[in-house]
Amino acid sequence: MKASTRTVDNVEIISLQGKITIGSGDTQLREVITNAVTSGKTNVLLDLSGVTTIDSSGIGELVGS
Repeated sequence: MKASTRTVDNVEIISLQGKITIGSGDTQLREVITNAVTSGKTNVLLDLSGVTTIDSSGIGELVGS
């Protein structure tokens, strides 16, 4: 999984590309969201348009984050 971030009008946009599956992207997703929140971002938008595959582990990370 690849992740890129940008800020537009006080919204942190995290664009994700690739697979979010167990062992491939799930922990990276957690890290990207955690970094945004711990740096004080309160408005976070996840752009999942580039995600090709997501499994229950990826969904669990989304819910947990």
